[in-house]
Amino acid sequence: MHMNMGESANSFPQALTNREMAALLFNIATVLRNAGNTNPFRTAAYERAARAMMGLRGEAAEILISQERVPFRRRQHIGKKLQAKIREMTETGSLDQYLSLLEELPAHQRNLMTLPGIGPKTADIIHDTLGIDSREELAAAARDGRLKQVRGFGPKRIAALSQVGLIPEPRQLCLFDLPRDSRYNAADHEQESQRRSGSVAS
Repeated sequence: MHMNMGESANSFPQALTNREMAALLFNIATVLRNAGNTNPFRTAAYERAARAMMGLRGEAAEILISQERVPFRRRQHIGKKLQAKIREMTETGSLDQYLSLLEELPAHQRNLMTLPGIGPKTADIIHDTLGIDSREELAAAARDGRLKQVRGFGPKRIAALSQVGLIPEPRQLCLFDLPRDSRYNAADHEQESQRRSGSVAS
């Protein structure tokens, strides 16, 4: 679908930001890798697209108002399929492929990974330590102090999780925050998110 120049950015009211799209693409690579994906080129393609989104000048939602595709540099190798995914995230604020991948995960991962800073490994640790399967249970554990038992959770991180369900949350889509340095690969993201929150034990 091609948008006319006169249409405003409100044409995509549900659009993800570039940063959110990048996080989602990195997350896909992580989930595929953890699920035993044996095609390194497939995961690398998602990571490459995520880095390209992080380095993009201007929001994709604004660019796609007047252009059919996001104009990445040729050497970034962002093909038609990934361009279609970027447009889907712009138009719908989600990605069907990603939601389908989440449905294949264990319930505790699927539920806990909707919270910033929690990836599949951290979700497993929380589940194994406290038997927690849901966002609500995690928030309760943060409020009553049980979350202190889980390695990697410091006061700042626990305080943030204690607010889950108490204040409006704009999105529940991305698994964990992006690293500051876009050269990091998807496997680094969960640990980097914890390090940025000051909660990883030294």
